[in-house]
Amino acid sequence: MANVGLSLNDSVQDMLMLFNGEWPQEWLSKYPLFHNINLPMIHNGTDQIHWRTNEGVLFTYSTTCVWDSIRPTGNNISWFSVVWFSQCIPRHAFLLWLVMGERLKTHDKMKPWETHSSMSLICPFCKNCPDSHDHLFFDCPFAAGVWARCRSFLDVPLGSHWKDVVRVISPVASRNCVNLVVTKVMFAATIYFVWQERNNRIFKKSHRTEVKLFEDIYATVRLKLLSITFKNSPKVDRVKNRWRL
Repeated sequence: MANVGLSLNDSVQDMLMLFNGEWPQEWLSKYPLFHNINLPMIHNGTDQIHWRTNEGVLFTYSTTCVWDSIRPTGNNISWFSVVWFSQCIPRHAFLLWLVMGERLKTHDKMKPWETHSSMSLICPFCKNCPDSHDHLFFDCPFAAGVWARCRSFLDVPLGSHWKDVVRVISPVASRNCVNLVVTKVMFAATIYFVWQERNNRIFKKSHRTEVKLFEDIYATVRLKLLSITFKNSPKVDRVKNRWRL
């Protein structure tokens, strides 16, 4: 490219002024397309950077705008707000996200590999069958008992199976009312602790009783609720009394 006497601190306007209204001959030789493009005229002012989206909309440049333009997008997921919301506990939300896609390495998924033949593929809670997403959340009697204790602290009527819970919560999950926030935090915490206890029993040979597991879930959820600021209302007062906030 021709040396037109520019520095890194010069603006586009400085460059065009040096061109004196014509493209450099070296540019025209290398890029004949410039013959069909008039040299733009830029008025005095501050240089600005813009980004044009795939739809042709021009925005002031920002990394957010660029990312929204280039990232892959898909259809809206009905359960998104069940998992991800401002008051969620991140590690609980991440595990619940895996559960939504049934991506945990449960026994029913490991059995076809035939590489774990030495491992006893049986539910560490009830010891009646290999575990699965449906079994752990919450068809297994142990997990069902834990979830029943947790449900007793919620004002939202929920089913005993995780898919029923998602089906009930999803249509209203984006609402920021206190009962839904508590329900979503409790649901994710129960999923997290049941999976944690399952792994502890398999790999660490440690056991918590149904009551102890519930107490750990309750304590974790209560600690989270203490960090959330709710607007005063009769519903909030009932929640505060129930959770000793």
